[in-house]
Amino acid sequence: MDVNMSELDPSSKLDKNRATLRGFAKIQTLVLVIGLALTSYCFVAAQGSAQGKNQAARLFAKATPEDYIGSAACAECHGSKVENFAHSPHAMFMTNTDLPDSKRGCEGCHGPGKLHTNEENSEVIAFRKMSPAESSAACLRCHEKTLTPSHWKRTEHANANVSCVSCHQIHPDSDPDLPGLKKGTDARAVGFTAKVDKMAMLRADEATLCGSCHASATGDFRNKNHHPVPEGTMVCSDCHTPHPTKNDKAKQGGIKDKCVTCHTEKAGPFVFEHSMVSGSGDDTCAECHRPHGSNNPAMLNANSRGLCGQCHTDKLATHYPNKSCWSSGCHTAMHGSNTSEKLLNP
Repeated sequence: MDVNMSELDPSSKLDKNRATLRGFAKIQTLVLVIGLALTSYCFVAAQGSAQGKNQAARLFAKATPEDYIGSAACAECHGSKVENFAHSPHAMFMTNTDLPDSKRGCEGCHGPGKLHTNEENSEVIAFRKMSPAESSAACLRCHEKTLTPSHWKRTEHANANVSCVSCHQIHPDSDPDLPGLKKGTDARAVGFTAKVDKMAMLRADEATLCGSCHASATGDFRNKNHHPVPEGTMVCSDCHTPHPTKNDKAKQGGIKDKCVTCHTEKAGPFVFEHSMVSGSGDDTCAECHRPHGSNNPAMLNANSRGLCGQCHTDKLATHYPNKSCWSSGCHTAMHGSNTSEKLLNP
């Protein structure tokens, strides 16, 4: 029988044992390193998650039931604010006893009262002092059905650093100052005849409110021909959606979809359609009309054949109608015709 002498050699067995121990040590070291890495990752992720929350979310997340002391306690220092808030449309919702403490009364917006009165580390949600993103996030805690946080972040208002309280006035006795107006100007006394919608809690009537930022639109409404916004017959939100959500599809289409809501006779379908009318994108009605106002009849961009010449360039040198293609009595069916391919007068 053959005998493996290395198996009988004590030094050989010792070397094998040492190699095995070194292998175990390497495995233990590797496990320890992975464990430390995972622990560090979890800690950093938790810190990042906490820091990623807005101020309102952080404040309400750490509050305990004992931190809510009720609106009566707020009135001890803010008596006039609490008294005036009772006249706000917001009050009827926030006094609902079925609501949790975190969404009721003063504390539903400004955070737990006990944390605010804490002398060592006082915290309160002050909407005018917060960034627009933080301020809007606080409002969307309750108003997610109006606009979800992810939806809000994609709006032009959010991208322009406009917040909910830039337009809405929660306390009836607050100063209704607006971005485009000088400090101290009474927004309710500017320009337009429409009244403030109290239920919407706006800082001013819609036209004045929107016009405080959108000055060019305000200028267009002063033209001879304009949509009746200054007269109070229309408001900006008849055409524009300040809170665009997936459920508000009626006002999210192209320009034509908005225009034909009132101008139904221009919608067609026609047997022979003007391409501007048959389109569904943004290059439709606004190719010929200024949507807010113009000194030209029918709020046209121009009151001459140059308007048609924007597209029909080949006719400018060879075709000489009167002042305009339609006033000459020829192409009077400019939106569409059921009898003439060239949109001629029937």
